[in-house]
Amino acid sequence: MDRLGARAIFDSCERMQPRRPAVRCVRTQPALLFETVTLLWQPFPMPKGRRAQAWRYQPAYRRPAHLHDQPEINLIVRGTATFVTGSRHVEANAGALLWYSPGLDHFLERASPDLELHVVGYEPELLDAFGREHSGIPSFVRPLQHLGEGDLRTFADAFARAAESSDNAAVEQRLLRLLARLLNTAPPSLQTLGHRTAALLLRTPSLQRDELTRRLGSNRGDVSRKFRSEQGLSLPEYKNRLRTLRLLAQLERGHDNLTRAAIEAGFGSYSRCYRVIRSLLGVAPNVLLDRDVRHSLADRFEPYRASLDIGSSNDTKHCCAPSL
Repeated sequence: MDRLGARAIFDSCERMQPRRPAVRCVRTQPALLFETVTLLWQPFPMPKGRRAQAWRYQPAYRRPAHLHDQPEINLIVRGTATFVTGSRHVEANAGALLWYSPGLDHFLERASPDLELHVVGYEPELLDAFGREHSGIPSFVRPLQHLGEGDLRTFADAFARAAESSDNAAVEQRLLRLLARLLNTAPPSLQTLGHRTAALLLRTPSLQRDELTRRLGSNRGDVSRKFRSEQGLSLPEYKNRLRTLRLLAQLERGHDNLTRAAIEAGFGSYSRCYRVIRSLLGVAPNVLLDRDVRHSLADRFEPYRASLDIGSSNDTKHCCAPSL
């Protein structure tokens, strides 16, 4: 990108007035970086060539609210934490097992000083291959669950060791086996209407409201209320997040026709895509054509105020989870 092009993008960002808190832009070469954001596209961090990874929370930096299309598991081994999904706050302690399906924005809001947290992510293509061998792709649309003390220690130790190898295929197989064991150890209770709705939308994201409610055997009002209550988002908000992920996936594959990409992603038109992307991510879609810009967003960490954390002192400056 030349200087004139970068200047034009920077000027357009400075003029934005989205519904969310303003995004402050700074011009760099060659990419445009965003200093303050409220929601980011941040793919789950994987070592090069790896399709599954386990990270352990480290108090240094933490990610702001973000979304990605890799399903994710959070397991709390010790301490307490508050997670935010959309507008929903979840208090969790030792033994808590949290599942994040694709498109569900989330972040760690508060953490106790002794928080021990393991975070595991899987590329969708790896889960697809797993599903073909095991009669179905595992669903990450699950309510908060709890592991008993014995199972908790077993899985905590296994996740801590799983990613030690430099052999990508070996790590992937270890984490898939752990996922299969975890699914058998903590089978979900009867799925509620909100979780059933999310699972159905992930399988068939183009479903219209009437067809969605018909398949769920419910009515529009109940589906909307239960979905918002359990997922922290409205149905249109969630569908727009899934469309946004599909658009970004096309850009990652090299698509440069935004109108066509917007329609294929399910937006219906470029004008609708423009409104959604600008409201959701704080930038116009054409800004995301630049790969360096997209990946500058993906690599952002956000310092936090220590006073927000549970039992923290004013001397604590940063907190991070590489995959949160």
